[in-house]
Order: sequence, then C-alpha cells, then structure tokens
Amino acid sequence: MKPPPLKPGDTIGVMAPSSVVEKADIEKSTAFLEGKGYKVFVHPQTYERENQSAGTHLQKTLALQGLWQRDDIQAIWAAGGGNRSLHIIDSINYDALKEKPKIFIGFSDVTSLLNTVYAHTGLTTFHGPVFKSLHKYKEFDHLNGLLTGQPADYPMDKVTILNEGEAQGPLVGGNLSVFQYLPQTLPDDFTDGAILFLEDCHEELSRFDRMFLHLKRLGIFEKITGLILGDFHKTQDSGTPFGFTLENIIREHTQDLNIPVIMNAPFGHGKTLYTFPIGTKAALKAQNNSISLELLDSAVQT
Repeated sequence: MKPPPLKPGDTIGVMAPSSVVEKADIEKSTAFLEGKGYKVFVHPQTYERENQSAGTHLQKTLALQGLWQRDDIQAIWAAGGGNRSLHIIDSINYDALKEKPKIFIGFSDVTSLLNTVYAHTGLTTFHGPVFKSLHKYKEFDHLNGLLTGQPADYPMDKVTILNEGEAQGPLVGGNLSVFQYLPQTLPDDFTDGAILFLEDCHEELSRFDRMFLHLKRLGIFEKITGLILGDFHKTQDSGTPFGFTLENIIREHTQDLNIPVIMNAPFGHGKTLYTFPIGTKAALKAQNNSISLELLDSAVQT
C-alpha cells in the first residue's frame, strides 16, 4: 500500500519517537522545509523529556497516532533517533493507521517503527533522514523526488560486490542493532522474498559478528533475495583486537547464500544517506563489477 504523494503546501507533522531533540535543530529544519514550499506542525510532545527519552511511551504513542488521524497532516517525520522507539510498537493501533495511509520518515532507532508499520499494514515507509538533521541533509532532492512520485537513482560507484547475482523484492531493513530484534517480534513473513538493507554506527566489530550470526540462525538470510550493506560508521574495535574485519564477518555469515551481497552502499550514519522506501519493490543487480539498484514502482500513489 502506498501513501498519497506530497504536494506543495502540504503539512508535515513532527514528533519524537526516540531520544530527546534540541529545539534549535527542529526550528532550523522547519525553516528549511518551509522554504521548499511545505508547512510544518511540530507536535508539543517533540520537546518532552524523560531522562534521555523524548517523554513517556504513552506520550509518544498518542503523538504518533494523533498526527496520523489528522486530515490536515499529509506526512509524519520522526524528529530524531537514539533509543526507545521499540517500546511503543505494541501500543499502536495499526488498523487505524492502515485506514489513513500517510508518509512516515525516519531512520536509526526509528527502524523499529518503519518496519513494524510496514509489517502490520503493508504501507510503504521511508528510511531517510530524521527531521532534526534535515537542514543539513545533502540528498533532499532525491528524497523529495521519492515523496512526490519521481523516479529515483542510487549511486553505486563506491560499492563492493561480495557475492554476485540478481534479486527482486520489497526493501526492508535499516539499523542492524535495532533490526535484529524485529524478526521474532513482527509477523514472521515480513522478510520473505525481501531485499534486506542494513547499516549501523559506533558499535564493536565483535557485536556485529553476534548480530549477523543471530540473523543467520533465525533463518533470515535464507528468506531474503538480496543483502545490501551500507555505511557502518565509526566501527569500534576496543580492547583486545578482534582480528576479523567487517568484510570478513559478512563473508563468513553469507558465504553459503546464492544471493547478491554488496557493501558500502550509500546510506547510513555518515555523510551519505539516500532514502530507501521500505515495502517498495526493487531490483538489485551485482555482476561483472556492475551494480545497480532500481525501484520497480513508485514509492507513493501516482
């Protein structure tokens, strides 16, 4: 199911499903988006604080569902990432969300909500920049094109092929540290036949090793048709050297798969974050040092 496309003058609602955000960043991004011809409504919950969290689970749930039910809000943008969006996925009325398809954008910790909304409703969601970073986001034209129904290209000139092949399927994924918890939480068919994309940041190599092994043991790698690894930003290797590189780890856990596997794709917590529409069917080709990722359909209603 695809949400209606954005149009000039549409109103975008902002709420914070994860950690606290700073008002100055929200105001800068509001000005940026208004300069592009959109209206912005910042929900009061956005500035709530409970320790590191942007308010309580109840406040977050009410804010998300409240914005979703408003007829004057055409899209909902997660204010920031961080922690604790996973806590609210059990308290959302997904039937109500399905009745009013809307654009929903975020990444990092918001991975939990993006995939959960897709898994329970079939609605396309958008793995892209959080709102607080929008005023310094370099790939806005690409994102805006997706949201308005335009074709989208993905630069693959710096990507490495680990396993050749071709794949088709809906895109699912996001932040590895968060995504690893979802297969046993969500309907167990949401990864079937999908192209899985993953990224992460500030984690130990040894922990990535355990995360990939966990997904392998769950059978996720046997269900998917392709695997896209993005930027694993500022990977750590503290204490006794682990010895295995990220590429070593990925190769070990995917070596028996007959699917395309690529790494260093242009998305993640670093300088580049191209938007991936979760639930949209895509085609991945990785052969003879040639790599392409093509969306086979528009991510919004056209």
